[in-house]
Order: sequence, then structure tokens, then C-alpha cells
Amino acid sequence: MDNKNTKINFDFANLLILYKHYKDYLLPLGVIIASVLIVFLVVVPQFQQYFNAQDELRTQVEKLQLLKNNYNFLVNLDDAKTASDFGTLSFALPAGKDFAGIMDAISYVSAKTGVPVGDFSFALGNLSNVTEGVTAFPSVKIDVSLTGSSQDIMRFIDELYKTVPICEVTTIKTGGTFGSITILFYYKPFPSQQIDETAPIVALSGKDQDMIKNISAWNNITNQAFTPVVPSVFSGSLTATSSAAQNSGPF
Repeated sequence: MDNKNTKINFDFANLLILYKHYKDYLLPLGVIIASVLIVFLVVVPQFQQYFNAQDELRTQVEKLQLLKNNYNFLVNLDDAKTASDFGTLSFALPAGKDFAGIMDAISYVSAKTGVPVGDFSFALGNLSNVTEGVTAFPSVKIDVSLTGSSQDIMRFIDELYKTVPICEVTTIKTGGTFGSITILFYYKPFPSQQIDETAPIVALSGKDQDMIKNISAWNNITNQAFTPVVPSVFSGSLTATSSAAQNSGPF
């Protein structure tokens, strides 16, 4: 027990000697340690917050500039031309099964080429059941009987390809003064729109403008001084199947 007390007293004496020897350095050392702690615990986080704030400010400034650019683009947009271009494209590729447009197109081409249309059948399906967001181009299939030579039928097809809505002739049968063709009239439902505020609004490219200009030159029954008279153009019977053809288009 005495040895233990003696050891404790010895250690304490040594500490006391060390303290008296280095006491002049303790205060500066404490100040240095406190300064280092303040730098790492206070100053560095403040600098980090400053840089983060600068990054956020830069991001918001860029977003504001983007919104200003989009606003200026929309303000300077020619509404009449935009509406005209949208109408042209909508007539060329309808958002749904445009039965009236299909009949008008066939009637117009028949009257313009002088090729009578006889019996025809079509697969139209449910007019109210249009699936949104499909990736393929669905179509309405129509089989049309024509009266005329093979040259007349080719003239009819050639004119049909210059008429909206967009179509594709997949089968041609000719014989004597009669023939028949199978036509696919394409449509494309509008996809759901998700507006992205961070996306810039850009003008149509030159290629897109050329495409619209080309389509505008096609036969469009809405722009023609022509009223189709179905009884004088079409003859025979008309039948409809219960479902529409869902074929991918050549696009």
C-alpha cells in the first residue's frame, strides 16, 4: 500500500515539474488547437455553404435564362403559320380513325382521275377505342374495286399517294377493265405530353420545314373547291369488319 502511494506521489511530482517547465507553452498551444477546431468546424462549412449557394445561384440563373428564351420564342412565334402547319400534319396523319377523311380522299381521287370506284370493304373497328402512346402506326385497311385499265388504276394510285391522309397501297390486282387494290390509311394517336420546364423550345429544322411544305402541296380535300358526291362515285356494297388493322407503317 505504501509503495502504491509512493508511486502516485512520484507521478504527481513529475507532472508538477513538467507543468512548471512547459506552462508558458500551454496557453499558445490551447489557442492553436482552438483555432484549428474553429477552422474545421466553423470556417470550412461556411465556405462549403458559400460554394453550394453559388452553384445554386448559377443553376437558377441558367434556368431563368432558359425560361426567358422560351418565352421570347413563343412570343415571336407566328401563330397563324403554326396553326396552319399543325393542321397540315394532322390531316396527313390523323390522331384517330378518320373515316370521313378516308372516304373524301377516295372520292376526290376517283373524281379527279375519272376512275369509278365500285365495291369496297374496310376494317374500321371501334371509333372510340384509340390507344394512346402506341409506337407503331396503326391503320385502317380498305379493299377497293376499280373500273379501268391497268394504266387507269396506276393513275388512281399515283394520285392517291399525293392525297391526304397518308396511305399505302399494299396489293394491286388487275384484269381487263377491272381491278382492285388494298389500301392502308395510317393514323397516330397523340402521345401524353409531359412538359419539361428545363427543356429549351427549338424551331423546326430545315428538313422538317421542307417536309411540311411538301405535304402542303398534296391534295387536301379541305383545301379543294370540291364536294364529293358519294352515290355518283361509289357503287356496290360496303361492309365493315369488327376490328381495325394494326399494321406498322413504312415510316
